[in-house]
Amino acid sequence: MERSVFAAGLLAWLVAALVTCLWGAPLGHDEAQYALAASDLLGGRPLRWNYLSQGMLAVAVPGVAAGGSELALRVVPLILGVAFLLAAANLARRVTTPSTAAWLVAIMAASIGFAKRNAELLSDMPAAAGLLAGATVLVTELTRTEGPRWRTVLAAPAFAAAFYLRYGSVVPIAVIAVVALVAGWPGIVRRPLPVLATVAAFALLFVPHLLVARELTGAPLGILRQSSAMPVGRYPGVGLFTYVTSNPFTWYGVITTPVLLVGIASIVRVRERRLVMLWVMAIASIVGLGVTSIAQPRYIYFSLVILLVLGIETLKHTSARIAIAALGASYLATFAVIVVGLHQRPARMQHTFAAAAWIRADAAGRPCEVIGRHTTQLEWYSGCPAVLTRAGTSGMRTYVVSDADVQLRAP
Repeated sequence: MERSVFAAGLLAWLVAALVTCLWGAPLGHDEAQYALAASDLLGGRPLRWNYLSQGMLAVAVPGVAAGGSELALRVVPLILGVAFLLAAANLARRVTTPSTAAWLVAIMAASIGFAKRNAELLSDMPAAAGLLAGATVLVTELTRTEGPRWRTVLAAPAFAAAFYLRYGSVVPIAVIAVVALVAGWPGIVRRPLPVLATVAAFALLFVPHLLVARELTGAPLGILRQSSAMPVGRYPGVGLFTYVTSNPFTWYGVITTPVLLVGIASIVRVRERRLVMLWVMAIASIVGLGVTSIAQPRYIYFSLVILLVLGIETLKHTSARIAIAALGASYLATFAVIVVGLHQRPARMQHTFAAAAWIRADAAGRPCEVIGRHTTQLEWYSGCPAVLTRAGTSGMRTYVVSDADVQLRAP
């Protein structure tokens, strides 16, 4: 039964990812920005956005080098999405049971919050994979009666990968470290050397970022300061308010939301130390990210996975037939939403992409610039640098894209 549930979830996950890749929907704003930055890197041009993570540039480079098509750019993210799913399953298996891990995979594949993003060129899922892998190591090792083993050091590269893929991961990494220190203190006292080695390894892996930041911004923490300001909320704590007040069924999915709510409430009856640690990590990460940035479901993937694990563990005695029927209906609904979303996204941006195609053909490789909304997508698809105001360079063809038409200001 467990293998069948796991296999069904993995298959559904792969089908959703392949649909996203093969459909060839145009890149979103963030995806286009990563593609442009990777193109600049390959072309030897200066980095325009210091706050973009170096890890995501590495993820985007193969796709740009392979031609820059939507399919090429999303192959590596598809692989990393599978890694995220497996990291989540590994955490569930290590702290609970193989049955919970199998149902976790099945439910994640049925969740619109996960499935519609599992092959997009975004940092959230790959970074969350690193957070889950690192948290799994710390929670399992620091709660051992004999104390942590030397394999604890594996948490360092996992957290470093999460950080280099998404600088915003510094918040959950800090939360995980504090919770591990407090709850795992008896084990740390019993065998401190593996933990000290882990801290030293992470610090060593963090040094290259400090050097790059000092070179680019003049301060070792300059990139983190810039990254923390992107994007900017309307007021402090706007993200947390949004997480609390948004409709969870539209953000996470119909079948996912009840399990998440059970996971939140599970702290009332959970007594196992590892599960309590994970619950605190999940909730504190949501609070920390909500206070420091705007809200998006993809920003809290780490916390969502943990809450799903706790919810499934609490509900594991529910009738399997009922669960399978609900999952089947949810898969159909999720695939329908994904297909409709892929079809509608180009429709919403139809004018922008049509304008970009016209500009590319009209410019025909000549020096050009474009002014308009959706700047990263305009630049990627038109081939002309996007600017806020006309540069006025001699011989430069300037295109202005409005909501109604495209105007050419002849050089």
